[in-house]
Amino acid sequence: MPIKNYLGRSLFLPILFALTLFVSAFLLFWVELMVAKMILPFFGGSPAVWNTCLLFFQTILLLGYGYSHLTTKWLGTRRQTIIHIFTILIPLIFLPITFKRGDFSFLSAHPIIALLSLLTLSIGFPLLAISTTAPLAQKWFSETIHPASSDPYFLYTASSLGSLCGVICYPIFLEPNFSLTHQNQLWTIGYISLLLLTVGCGITLWQIENGDPGSKKSHHTSSFGLEKVTPNLPLKMQWLLLSFLPSSLLLGVTTYLTTDLAAIPLLWAIPLAIYLLTFTFTFAPKPLFSQEKLEKFLPVLLALLIALALLKIIEPLWLLLPLHLIGFFGIAMLFHGKLASSRPHPDYLTSFYFWIAFGGVLGGLFNAIAAPLLFTNILEYPLILGLSMLLIGVSKVGNQNAEVPLNEEMRLKSLLNGDYKNDLFSNPLVPNALIKIRRSLSLISSIILLACFLLTGFQVKNFNDNLTAILFIFGILLLLFYGFSLSRIRFITGLILMSLISQFYLPSMGKLLVTERSFFGVNRVLYNQKENYHSLFHGTTLHGRQSLDPERRDQPLTYFYPTGPIGQVFQSLDDSQPLLHIGVMGLGIGTLITYGKPEQSWTFYEIDESVERLARNPQYFSFLEDTKSPFSIILGDARLSIQKAADHYYNLLIMDAFSSDAIPTHLVTKEAIQLYLQKLSPQGLLAINISNRHLNLEPVLGGLAEDLSLSALSQLDLPISTAEKKLGKLPSHWVILTSDQKNFGKLINDSRWQVIEKDSQVSLWTDDFSNIFQILRIFKAGKSLKENKI
Repeated sequence: MPIKNYLGRSLFLPILFALTLFVSAFLLFWVELMVAKMILPFFGGSPAVWNTCLLFFQTILLLGYGYSHLTTKWLGTRRQTIIHIFTILIPLIFLPITFKRGDFSFLSAHPIIALLSLLTLSIGFPLLAISTTAPLAQKWFSETIHPASSDPYFLYTASSLGSLCGVICYPIFLEPNFSLTHQNQLWTIGYISLLLLTVGCGITLWQIENGDPGSKKSHHTSSFGLEKVTPNLPLKMQWLLLSFLPSSLLLGVTTYLTTDLAAIPLLWAIPLAIYLLTFTFTFAPKPLFSQEKLEKFLPVLLALLIALALLKIIEPLWLLLPLHLIGFFGIAMLFHGKLASSRPHPDYLTSFYFWIAFGGVLGGLFNAIAAPLLFTNILEYPLILGLSMLLIGVSKVGNQNAEVPLNEEMRLKSLLNGDYKNDLFSNPLVPNALIKIRRSLSLISSIILLACFLLTGFQVKNFNDNLTAILFIFGILLLLFYGFSLSRIRFITGLILMSLISQFYLPSMGKLLVTERSFFGVNRVLYNQKENYHSLFHGTTLHGRQSLDPERRDQPLTYFYPTGPIGQVFQSLDDSQPLLHIGVMGLGIGTLITYGKPEQSWTFYEIDESVERLARNPQYFSFLEDTKSPFSIILGDARLSIQKAADHYYNLLIMDAFSSDAIPTHLVTKEAIQLYLQKLSPQGLLAINISNRHLNLEPVLGGLAEDLSLSALSQLDLPISTAEKKLGKLPSHWVILTSDQKNFGKLINDSRWQVIEKDSQVSLWTDDFSNIFQILRIFKAGKSLKENKI
């Protein structure tokens, strides 16, 4: 008995439970990133795949939290431990994780359903078992006699740290050093370790005496102030909304940064790391940041961020990128801090985490599913920023809501104890009304300035066009109003702000002709009156430009200029061999077909239906309409679609499928290149546009060429003359590959084309392994192509 009591009160107990939480969270985020990469060659590199995966992971997390809540409620903690140990043993049947190409064929016409089905069958059970650990371990710990068990929420810090380490370690350490096969094996070992730790927690809970329930209840209340009050519906709604807003902003700021600001590889990991870090800070035993200080500066910053997003200001990057990340950090800290401060008695711990997970899922659904259908631009980001402003200064104490949580008795007690700062904000002698004004001054001034700015770009005629989106946002505003008992002034202010933001229109980057949004991003057609061009932009990256001058209307521009690398390829092949069948991965505006001839057959592979609509619309672009070459457009991921083509059919394959500087790695792996060669004739050529601001793919292709015994040439067309730049030419970087160097024709003796030498520091890319860090330009010296940025 004394040994049990010693064990229950020793430092070993919280370390055991904290380690269990850390390992579970680490494995959870590791497997999310690993599985997303494993399925890439099967479903393609579209954002829709990652959005669907993310929605699946969030849903499984919600189910795991629901399981934790219901089983502890119905069975009790001690009996539930036995059930749970069997639950975490079942997923061993599904390990290691495997995917087979045949698995995906039965629902090829419905890729989202196929993806969700295969994720459920392959990783659903292990993921569900892991997702239950965070709430269950804390609930189990709360049933022990350890002094810290009366407030087990500090263990959530260990879970958040594990998640953060998973996000950081995967791209930096695991992905660059281990193939997917080895990652899978290591993850299986990690899961077995988690199973043993969970069993250890369960056995410890059963062995330790629980002590007197009455004394434990007293300990809970007196030490930590967590009163055993049943959470009511408004409080649960608050938990949901306080988790919904940061979750939505996580995806919103990530989409905005990687689409409109800077398509930098792995940039998505920074907001996710910040999101997890705020949980670590706010659920720590001693909060590291003052909520009051955050509420002082956040309104000004949020007003500025809304203005920057709507104005589409993207320079200077060194200033704007930190500003948006700091704003997101501040909001996540504020709302997660409110969640931490509103945590209930441990008896309601699993319910608390269930509502947090529910809010996270709703945030993911809003951004991943609803927003692309409701908004033509990335409007969800400034709208959620505006909604977040309305909650600044609104606090919650227990099950009660008040804009300023001050109590005269508390203020008097604070005065007698001398526990206050000698200033207007916190001095208990200052009247409540004056404190409210002082606290709201920053918010009021920020909203007034923001409203004045929004009025300058407000257009009433857009109201009916966005009516569905406005009603959706107003629905969220109503939930905030009732959940937090907002004042009527705040509610009316919110109505005005949401209306102004959703109808704001101030074109930039030239005259905006049309905007279309899909799962693959935002496409904009712009008119440059000075140079008389129509241009197609995906985010901040130019994907095609056509002159409106009649004499230059059929001239290929930008990266496809006649004097550029791809123009040289067409000229050389026309002189040396007939080009009857040409395949192009990536449509753009159809610029390449200007090189077409009547006897040729062209096939374009394009993943985004929106791009096809814009390219075919003669109001914007006429390359496809004016061509004399027969052509077809096949929608879908290029690598998956080209598998259906006949072997040795194409004389020339051109890859121009990189959108917004993002690299679908599955298009440039050993298996992918082998597929392209299978579709090329023996004399065929593979031309790849690797023009990129942040990544240098030349050594990757050089390594693939050596491994597959191919000949490879490269040309970086930089710099270009001032005269050609005025005519619409842009710098570009191209690589051409073939099975026999004779197929290069006269290009083999062209000094502008250089033989690619293998870089021993760059690993061979396969479907099982790729390493983005080895080719990042920030780590490698070399020229980059900045001219393609707006």
